[in-house]
Amino acid sequence: MPALTALPALSHEAPLRCSACLAAAPQPLGDKDFAYSCNDHFEGRPQFAAANAPVRYHRCGTCEFTFTASLDGWSANDFKVYIYNADYVLADPVFVEIRPARNAQMVAALWNRALADTVVLDFGGGDGAFARALQAMGHRCHTVDAFHGEDTTELLNRYDLITCFEVIEHVPHDDLDAWMATLLGHLSPQGSVLLSTELLDADMALGNWYIAPRNGHISLHTAASLKALAARHGLSLYSINHEMHVLRRL
Repeated sequence: MPALTALPALSHEAPLRCSACLAAAPQPLGDKDFAYSCNDHFEGRPQFAAANAPVRYHRCGTCEFTFTASLDGWSANDFKVYIYNADYVLADPVFVEIRPARNAQMVAALWNRALADTVVLDFGGGDGAFARALQAMGHRCHTVDAFHGEDTTELLNRYDLITCFEVIEHVPHDDLDAWMATLLGHLSPQGSVLLSTELLDADMALGNWYIAPRNGHISLHTAASLKALAARHGLSLYSINHEMHVLRRL
């Protein structure tokens, strides 16, 4: 069971506002050990040795956005060293091949004939597994990721379809607006964003499996918070189900 070396400092300072709807004074929800991963739930046992490092989550009283400010002082390299490292697969085993292949099949089925005239951008595409799977079906797909860089020599100015699978929950709460602006900078005026993230119920307890620091799940949305964030950026939101969502410009 992998153990962690000493973590960078974790902040317990209360955030002043909700980063999704901008309401004031989110309230503490409770602490979760940094070592907790989503896969603890599915395997029925811890995947990592206890870190004894409490990560404090807050919840907005208006839109129920659940997030932590504990990692606000971390650098991008800190995230790479302590979360997105070689052991990350223990927290999310389907990250490497299973999820990208499944998502590629879904997109190929949903967009069907439209993909013949569409170049897809996978935003936050990791090492490009989804793009490679879609390309293997004969479709064009570019990919970009904050930690892996651009796997495409030259990105287009605008894309009619942007996919973003299991990314937004990893975005630090105070970076959400900048992240959304960057995503929209790649979207054509009539384009669509297919985004996946598991929506929490408004009264979801801290023990929920998706609230998982070791996965880097630090910004957890409800239907209300995702809608509020989208609206502030001029987007409509349609949720296909609790996990898949479509964003389009208003």
